[in-house]
Amino acid sequence: MRPRVRSGNKRRQVTVCCLLMAVMSIFVAAFNIAAQTGGPYDLTHSVIATGGGSNSAGGMFSVSGTAGQAAAGTSSGGTPFDIHGGFWFQNLAPTAAAVSITGRVTTAEGRGIRGVRLMLSAPDGSRMSTMTSTFGYYAFSGVPVGHSYVLEISSQRFTFANPTRVFSLQDQLTDMDFTALP
Repeated sequence: MRPRVRSGNKRRQVTVCCLLMAVMSIFVAAFNIAAQTGGPYDLTHSVIATGGGSNSAGGMFSVSGTAGQAAAGTSSGGTPFDIHGGFWFQNLAPTAAAVSITGRVTTAEGRGIRGVRLMLSAPDGSRMSTMTSTFGYYAFSGVPVGHSYVLEISSQRFTFANPTRVFSLQDQLTDMDFTALP
């Protein structure tokens, strides 16, 4: 014959059991989070190895050591090749693709000014020059990207608040407009 358990005690046991499981879940989750986000571990250097110690040579190339990387962030090199261990980002700066720089030169009232000279200076000292059209439009074409340029405007009849602009060219540049002072 089993003793009878009151329903109140059974509810209390179930509640305590659920509470203990919740506390244990929180503790385990907190431990895992601490281990992945700092905690006692340092993941700044990694080694991928197959045991190392084997050497192989042929012609002007040789392989020695492990099949992975010595340590992340280190460089090994010799003429004419270098090996960089770890993770790195490519330089995502554009290559020497050619683009256009366009704009308009206007009066304070918004009318285009013709015959205004614009000079574009490159970092290597080369210069390109153009004149505005009848309606004040200008364009420089075939300009390599990935460099900083100086654009200067000059006119015998008009003055400009900012006659010199310095900018880094990464893509097609439109609306590089100048407005003459009244």
